[in-house]
Amino acid sequence: MTDGPIDPAVFANLVEMTGGEMDFVDELVDTFLEDGARQIEALHAAVASGDVDGLGRAAHSLKTGCLNIGATDLGTTCRSLEEAARGGSVPDAEQRIAAIDAGFASARAALLDARTFRISG
Repeated sequence: MTDGPIDPAVFANLVEMTGGEMDFVDELVDTFLEDGARQIEALHAAVASGDVDGLGRAAHSLKTGCLNIGATDLGTTCRSLEEAARGGSVPDAEQRIAAIDAGFASARAALLDARTFRISG
C-alpha cells in the first residue's frame, strides 16, 4: 500500500494480527466498507433531524473502524466530530460530514486498489 488515506504501518499491523491471512483481511476491509457506508448514512440522517447524540454515535462508530483499518486521518476527522457532538452543538456538521464523505471515498478507493493490485499484481 502507498502513503495516502490508509496508514501503511497500521494496515501492516492488521495483516500481521491476522497471521497474514489475506482472505480474512479482505473480509475485515469489506466489513469496514459496509459499516462505514451505514455510519455515513446515519451521520446524514442525524444532521437532517438535528440529532446531535446520533451524530456523535455514528462518528464514534466510524472512527473506531477507521483507526482499526488504518484510515487514521479520517479517524481523526470522525473523532473531532464526535467530540463536538458531545458538546451539544455542531453548527458546521454538514461541512464536517462532507469531509468525512470525501475521506471515506478516498480510503475505500485505496483499500480496493490495493486489493486489486495484490490479486492481479
